[in-house]
Amino acid sequence: MRDRNVKSRTFFVRTIASVLAVIVLVFAVSVGAQDAPRVGLKIRTLTAELRKQNNLPEATRGAVVTAVTAGSPAQEKGIVTGDVIVEAGGKKVATARAVAKSIAAGSASGSVYFKVMNSKGEASRRDGACP
Repeated sequence: MRDRNVKSRTFFVRTIASVLAVIVLVFAVSVGAQDAPRVGLKIRTLTAELRKQNNLPEATRGAVVTAVTAGSPAQEKGIVTGDVIVEAGGKKVATARAVAKSIAAGSASGSVYFKVMNSKGEASRRDGACP
Protein backbone atom coordinates (compact mmCIF):
# COMPACT_ATOMS: atom_id res chain seq x y z
CA MET A 1 0.00 0.00 0.00
CA ARG A 2 2.78 2.38 0.92
CA ASP A 3 4.59 1.70 -2.37
CA ARG A 4 1.46 2.65 -4.25
CA ASN A 5 1.20 6.01 -2.42
CA VAL A 6 4.82 6.83 -3.21
CA LYS A 7 4.30 6.04 -6.90
CA SER A 8 1.14 8.13 -7.11
CA ARG A 9 2.81 11.07 -5.34
CA THR A 10 5.83 10.84 -7.64
CA PHE A 11 3.54 10.78 -10.67
CA PHE A 12 1.61 13.79 -9.34
CA VAL A 13 4.78 15.82 -8.67
CA ARG A 14 6.20 15.03 -12.13
CA THR A 15 2.92 16.02 -13.77
CA ILE A 16 2.86 19.36 -11.96
CA ALA A 17 6.52 20.00 -12.87
CA SER A 18 5.79 19.24 -16.53
CA VAL A 19 2.79 21.58 -16.61
CA LEU A 20 4.81 24.37 -14.99
CA ALA A 21 7.62 23.86 -17.49
CA VAL A 22 5.19 24.20 -20.39
CA ILE A 23 3.69 27.37 -18.89
CA VAL A 24 7.16 28.92 -18.43
CA LEU A 25 8.12 27.99 -22.00
CA VAL A 26 4.96 29.48 -23.48
CA PHE A 27 5.44 32.68 -21.47
CA ALA A 28 9.09 32.98 -22.48
CA VAL A 29 8.29 32.52 -26.18
CA SER A 30 5.48 35.10 -26.08
CA VAL A 31 7.66 37.67 -24.30
CA GLY A 32 10.50 37.05 -26.74
CA ALA A 33 8.16 37.53 -29.69
CA GLN A 34 7.01 40.88 -28.33
CA ASP A 35 10.54 42.15 -27.73
CA ALA A 36 12.01 41.10 -31.08
CA PRO A 37 11.86 43.73 -33.82
CA ARG A 38 9.86 42.74 -36.88
CA VAL A 39 10.26 44.18 -40.34
CA GLY A 40 8.62 41.30 -42.20
CA LEU A 41 11.61 39.73 -43.92
CA LYS A 42 12.93 36.21 -44.25
CA ILE A 43 16.55 36.29 -45.36
CA ARG A 44 19.46 33.94 -46.06
CA THR A 45 23.15 34.62 -46.36
CA LEU A 46 24.01 34.99 -50.02
CA THR A 47 26.00 31.93 -51.13
CA ALA A 48 27.67 31.23 -54.45
CA GLU A 49 24.70 29.04 -55.40
CA LEU A 50 22.16 31.76 -54.54
CA ARG A 51 24.28 34.32 -56.42
CA LYS A 52 24.14 32.11 -59.50
CA GLN A 53 20.37 31.47 -59.16
CA ASN A 54 19.72 35.22 -58.91
CA ASN A 55 22.20 36.18 -61.68
CA LEU A 56 24.20 38.41 -59.35
CA PRO A 57 27.84 39.47 -59.77
CA GLU A 58 30.44 37.31 -58.00
CA ALA A 59 31.53 40.22 -55.79
CA THR A 60 28.03 40.72 -54.34
CA ARG A 61 27.87 40.04 -50.59
CA GLY A 62 24.88 40.27 -48.29
CA ALA A 63 21.61 38.55 -47.46
CA VAL A 64 19.03 37.53 -50.06
CA VAL A 65 15.37 38.15 -49.26
CA THR A 66 13.54 34.81 -49.49
CA ALA A 67 10.11 36.05 -48.33
CA VAL A 68 8.32 39.29 -47.45
CA THR A 69 5.34 39.31 -45.09
CA ALA A 70 2.22 40.91 -46.57
CA GLY A 71 1.44 44.28 -44.97
CA SER A 72 4.84 44.45 -43.25
CA PRO A 73 7.11 47.53 -43.09
CA ALA A 74 9.43 45.77 -45.58
CA GLN A 75 6.63 45.33 -48.12
CA GLU A 76 5.47 48.91 -47.64
CA LYS A 77 9.00 50.09 -48.51
CA GLY A 78 9.08 48.03 -51.70
CA ILE A 79 11.43 45.23 -50.70
CA VAL A 80 10.62 42.09 -52.70
CA THR A 81 11.71 38.46 -52.76
CA GLY A 82 15.04 38.15 -54.57
CA ASP A 83 16.39 41.52 -53.42
CA VAL A 84 19.79 41.39 -51.74
CA ILE A 85 20.46 43.47 -48.64
CA VAL A 86 24.06 44.67 -48.99
CA GLU A 87 23.99 47.35 -46.30
CA ALA A 88 21.93 47.68 -43.12
CA GLY A 89 21.99 50.57 -40.69
CA GLY A 90 24.83 52.26 -42.53
CA LYS A 91 27.14 49.23 -42.42
CA LYS A 92 27.98 46.74 -45.16
CA VAL A 93 26.68 43.29 -44.34
CA ALA A 94 27.90 39.92 -45.55
CA THR A 95 25.53 37.58 -43.70
CA ALA A 96 21.90 37.25 -42.67
CA ARG A 97 23.06 37.38 -39.05
CA ALA A 98 24.67 40.79 -39.61
CA VAL A 99 21.39 42.08 -41.06
CA ALA A 100 19.48 40.73 -38.04
CA LYS A 101 21.91 42.48 -35.68
CA SER A 102 21.44 45.77 -37.53
CA ILE A 103 17.66 45.40 -37.30
CA ALA A 104 17.93 44.72 -33.56
CA ALA A 105 20.18 47.76 -33.12
CA GLY A 106 17.79 49.87 -35.17
CA SER A 107 14.88 48.93 -32.95
CA ALA A 108 16.24 51.33 -30.32
CA SER A 109 15.82 54.28 -32.69
CA GLY A 110 12.66 52.89 -34.28
CA SER A 111 14.02 52.56 -37.79
CA VAL A 112 16.76 51.06 -39.88
CA TYR A 113 17.65 51.63 -43.49
CA PHE A 114 18.78 49.07 -46.03
CA LYS A 115 20.78 49.37 -49.20
CA VAL A 116 19.14 46.81 -51.45
CA MET A 117 20.31 45.40 -54.77
CA ASN A 118 17.72 43.99 -57.16
CA SER A 119 18.22 41.20 -59.67
CA LYS A 120 19.36 43.72 -62.30
CA GLY A 121 22.23 44.83 -60.05
CA GLU A 122 20.63 48.21 -59.30
CA ALA A 123 21.08 49.43 -55.73
CA SER A 124 18.64 51.60 -53.82
CA ARG A 125 18.09 52.76 -50.26
CA ARG A 126 14.99 51.65 -48.33
CA ASP A 127 14.08 53.04 -44.93
CA GLY A 128 12.11 50.74 -42.68
CA ALA A 129 10.42 50.85 -39.30
CA CYS A 130 11.38 48.49 -36.49
CA PRO A 131 8.31 47.99 -34.33
